[in-house]
Amino acid sequence: MLTEAQAVTAAEAEFAKSGRVASDYTITLEPDPEDSAAWIVWFNRKGPFPVPGGKHAVLVDKTTGHAVFMPGQ
Repeated sequence: MLTEAQAVTAAEAEFAKSGRVASDYTITLEPDPEDSAAWIVWFNRKGPFPVPGGKHAVLVDKTTGHAVFMPGQ
């Protein structure tokens, strides 16, 4: 079972594969409301105003650590 810190680390690695830099984003983590076996790690672009399409998610399986990037729209 992954800890929250391990889930964020796995999400950051998957996020980097998309060519984005995690330090440019505010990162938050929450349990997936649709799947109790997963975390949702949110990446929200830093700045004074929300950027359309600037919020992305990575789903991380709590057991395996498998991560899936979901780009914002």
